[in-house]
Amino acid sequence: MKPLVRCLLPLSLLMALPAHANLTVHPMRTSVDAKKGAQIRIYSQSTQPQYVQASIKRIVNPAGAGEQEVEVEPNEAAIAITPGKFALAGGGNRLIRVIPLQPVEKETAYRVYFEGVRGPERADPAGEGESAQANVGVSLVWGALVNVLPAQSTMDVQVEGNQLRNTGTVRVGITSIADCDGARCTAHDVSRSLYPGSALELPFPLQPGHTLQLRYRLTRDGYREHLHNVAL
Repeated sequence: MKPLVRCLLPLSLLMALPAHANLTVHPMRTSVDAKKGAQIRIYSQSTQPQYVQASIKRIVNPAGAGEQEVEVEPNEAAIAITPGKFALAGGGNRLIRVIPLQPVEKETAYRVYFEGVRGPERADPAGEGESAQANVGVSLVWGALVNVLPAQSTMDVQVEGNQLRNTGTVRVGITSIADCDGARCTAHDVSRSLYPGSALELPFPLQPGHTLQLRYRLTRDGYREHLHNVAL
């Protein structure tokens, strides 16, 4: 995932200044549930010390056409991150913990952003120029996806018209949909995350007497694939 770039100074000035908050984040995608949190490690790619601030946004209609991110109040979020602001030594790294706060009924997606910010003002004038230079330039913002899993995980999909709808409580990462006439199946590659309540258009018209065969992945299982047959 590429970082978002925010220009803080005119381009003519940026050419001579180092990047602010030169970071890498690992992993870029993780998950938590009611009993288990997650860890994200932030690595400095700069020789200068940096100050980094973390923030959380909830993803509405994730992986859908109307996907958007909204601000969320700390007491309304299903997760918390600690520390929320920290110093990062040049060439160093810092472990960030993602803590589950409250349960969710359906799998929910959040984005945790890490952004370089200006550090506390230095009382000692010595080195002030160096500190100022380290706090200007280009701000690189990294966003890590965090999926929050429900306590009761149910995978269920249904065919509605020519659409496949997720009627379960967890995200279904569909990799292919096959049109099966008995034992003969014609597979169509699909790369789509279907979150609870969302639907996708089938890549072929439905035929009477046929069935659908799905290959999919679940958040809790990583890259492990599952098979599921759906009767029409």
